[in-house]
Amino acid sequence: MEPISKQIKDILDEMHSKARIMESYVIRKDGLIICSYVPGSNSQRISAMSAALMELGKRTLKDIGNDDMKLIMVSGNKMNIVISGSKSIALVCAVGSEVNIGMIFLLIKKAVPKIQSILEESYENVSIVWKQ
Repeated sequence: MEPISKQIKDILDEMHSKARIMESYVIRKDGLIICSYVPGSNSQRISAMSAALMELGKRTLKDIGNDDMKLIMVSGNKMNIVISGSKSIALVCAVGSEVNIGMIFLLIKKAVPKIQSILEESYENVSIVWKQ
């Protein structure tokens, strides 16, 4: 069996081969990086801020409409950040503003369950649940 990081990296590689993604990270709820693709010098800080955004978005949706969060998008002039996750992890992708964001949404939607499955299979006796 391949190492967990290699299995996750293969999923990120596939995403990067299908769209012009600048950087991507698989992170835990606490902001620690599980795996990354083309990490920048601020990768630890980016993943910590992304985890904080996920938590704020989740709390805001619960308070306003008792809803669950699907994704967060931060849109800038030159780039967009898309963050989406499951119960235990989040996938963070940085893309140029000219990239087809719909394609990025589809790639993320497909990748997150695959990554979650890898982690669940590898750590079946360990609770890595993103608390509700």
